[in-house]
Amino acid sequence: MKLPVTIDCCAWNYLFEQQLDLAIELPKGHFTLMMPREVEIEIDAIPDIGKDGNDKRALKTYIANSIASNQIQTTSVFGFASVESDGSLSPTQVYGGFDQGTFQSDKDRHFYATNEIKKQLSGKKPRPTRLAANQADAAIAVRSFDSIVLTNECKTKDGPLNFAAKKNGKVLYLSDLDLSKESLANYIRKFM
Repeated sequence: MKLPVTIDCCAWNYLFEQQLDLAIELPKGHFTLMMPREVEIEIDAIPDIGKDGNDKRALKTYIANSIASNQIQTTSVFGFASVESDGSLSPTQVYGGFDQGTFQSDKDRHFYATNEIKKQLSGKKPRPTRLAANQADAAIAVRSFDSIVLTNECKTKDGPLNFAAKKNGKVLYLSDLDLSKESLANYIRKFM
C-alpha cells in the first residue's frame, strides 16, 4: 500500500535547499504525493525576486519540475466558484468543480468547526496570494489525519498545523530530519 504524503508550501524551500529528488527519495511505487489547491495557489504566487532580494526562479523551476515528474496531485474540496464582494468572479478559486473536487468529509467538517480553527480563520484579511491568513495551513492541517504532512514551519508557531499535531495529526517537521542519519522515506515511515 502506498503511503499518502501531503506537501506544505514551505516544505518546498527545504526540499530545494537539500536538492532532494523526490522521484528517488519518495518513489511513486511506495508514496502518493499530493498538495491541496491552497498550496498550489501559494506556489503560483511565489515571486521571481523575493522581498529579501533573493532570486526565487530556481526554486520555482525546482517545484514545477518536481510536481510534473512526480505526478503530484492537487486535491480540492468540491464547491462552486467564489465571488468578490462586488459580485465579480474571484480570481482565486480554491474549490474543485465537477470531476475535480471531493466532498468534504464529516471528519474534515468537524476539524474546521472546532473553535480553535474557526478562531484562526475568521476575520483574516486576504494575503498577497488572495488566500486568508491560515487558510492554506488549515487545508494542510486537516490532511494530517489521513496522510503524512511534510512542513518546514516552526514547531512552536501557533496555528492550524500546531493544533493538528497536538490532536495526533501526522505533521512531520522537516527541521527535525537529519539527512546524514536517515532518508526522507525512513523519516516518514517512522510516523506510520
